[in-house]
Amino acid sequence: MSALVSYLQDTLRVGDICVEGDLVRVGTALTEAMVNAMDHGNLELDSELRGQDGDAYYEESEKRRKMSPYQERCVFVTSTVTRTEAVFTIRDEGPGFDPSTLPDPTDPENLARPHGRGLTLIRTFMDIVSFNETGNEVTMYKYARMES
Repeated sequence: MSALVSYLQDTLRVGDICVEGDLVRVGTALTEAMVNAMDHGNLELDSELRGQDGDAYYEESEKRRKMSPYQERCVFVTSTVTRTEAVFTIRDEGPGFDPSTLPDPTDPENLARPHGRGLTLIRTFMDIVSFNETGNEVTMYKYARMES
């Protein structure tokens, strides 16, 4: 995953889409989206378990990676970079989720939770974030920096 994120960041650098600080933020958003696709999408791990018992979360993750149907699932990443924008789509083969049920990221109680901040980071670092109807695909836009 880190090699793919690095490659995508290099593409943005060469295309002069982002300044260096934005490259780090886009890399963080891409990493979070891929981890969400793998853990919560394909492996169907509940983030509440992570908040209750981090060790149990990772143990269940390792167990599911070796079980059907989880082990057969893939994460698909596509990107399109033009002079004006970069578009990244990350799709998993899990059942999806309803993004409208996510907790309010601005609620101070939610900010202190040990999980669930990935989508907040994605929404903060990318210009547009949308989900497909099934909730197993996220599309993220980053607009090219404007010359001053």
